[in-house]
Amino acid sequence: MNDRHDPAMSRRAALRLLAGAAASLPLLGWAASSPPEAADATGTIAKSAVQYQEHPKGSSFCANCANFIPSRKQGAPGHCTIVAGDISPKGWCLAYAGNG
Repeated sequence: MNDRHDPAMSRRAALRLLAGAAASLPLLGWAASSPPEAADATGTIAKSAVQYQEHPKGSSFCANCANFIPSRKQGAPGHCTIVAGDISPKGWCLAYAGNG
């Protein structure tokens, strides 16, 4: 048994460090290639799962929901960070989260 404590990094520690760095390289490439719009990704939950409807529920409607992503074109359907597909600004669903 070797009782000597060498302050230099051991071979095993160096290999672990290199393996960790190599494993993270694909993630760095993915992050660099992602378009800036990735933060505005639309949802994947089906409309039926959240009881989506094309009309508001009282004073609650998609256009004033925190999850709503408005269209760049006036009057066109928007998108949602939770629900898949086109979303009417006047619609409503169970994922509704007020903006205020």
